[in-house]
Amino acid sequence: MNETELSELLTPSGFFRFLAQQAKLDPEEVKRIYLLGRPWGLWPPDLDISHEAAEAGVGLFTYLAALQPLIDMDTEGKEAQLTAYEATLIGGETTQAIPAVRAHVEKVATLSGKEEETICRLLHALYAYRRRVGQLSIQRVSESSRHRMEQYQAASNCETLSRGDRATQRPLVGQ
Repeated sequence: MNETELSELLTPSGFFRFLAQQAKLDPEEVKRIYLLGRPWGLWPPDLDISHEAAEAGVGLFTYLAALQPLIDMDTEGKEAQLTAYEATLIGGETTQAIPAVRAHVEKVATLSGKEEETICRLLHALYAYRRRVGQLSIQRVSESSRHRMEQYQAASNCETLSRGDRATQRPLVGQ
């Protein structure tokens, strides 16, 4: 895992740079559109990840890694709705109710002066961000666990060797 990538993604500049690369837009333009469109619903509104991780007594990345399957399911649902909405932009029909997606995209497009397609690209970038941070969090937790296990095994081996040395030592005659 690239520890630097995860740290960078968690900074404002890294966040906007990632979105800009994914959406193929200028980072400053992404920032402007993002700020106009808040809240985007990237995380559930009642989820305070840092606070909940601290309350649970686990690290932030452990908490994110544990939540990732739920976040992935939520992302898939939101992306399906976004894709259905995008189909309507090119004249397609949709069988899925998408009023919330339509309202948000159209609101942000109006506020930013950008096309709906641009806002959709930004939403896809946000979903890609969720997945990438989740993947990197899972990798970080896995590597950290593996490292702790290796340390535990090494300490355990040293202790076993130490006990073995004491067990094979014989007392000196005359003691």
